[in-house]
Amino acid sequence: MRSRQVGDTINIGWPDFGRPEQSFTIVDLDQLGQVFRVRVTDGERQGGFLVIYDCPDVVLEQLAEQATDAVGFKVILSSLRCSVDGDVLRSFDYEWYPTPEYAERPRRLAHALADLLAAMRGNRGRE
Repeated sequence: MRSRQVGDTINIGWPDFGRPEQSFTIVDLDQLGQVFRVRVTDGERQGGFLVIYDCPDVVLEQLAEQATDAVGFKVILSSLRCSVDGDVLRSFDYEWYPTPEYAERPRRLAHALADLLAAMRGNRGRE
């Protein structure tokens, strides 16, 4: 996974629906070691996703369960795969709305997942 910043272009697709990658612009992100959360726009609409690179599905499932307890809202590992610059990944899903009460959920979850992953590996904190 390469380092990214706001304003970069990223290619995202949905192979399970036969939708090829298309370019989006990053408007917000957290890149915490293997944990990558991004909000993107196509110039008209916004969307986002949260993935963990190089992590087996069984571990991703465990992290989703542990994250639910850590953040206090339901987190699931989506069965829908996305592709990010050619890498096919499973994303984490959670309830989110573009309102002030939900504004910090994506960032809070990204940090919680990074901490949980580090704890699983016996590290003290995020990379």
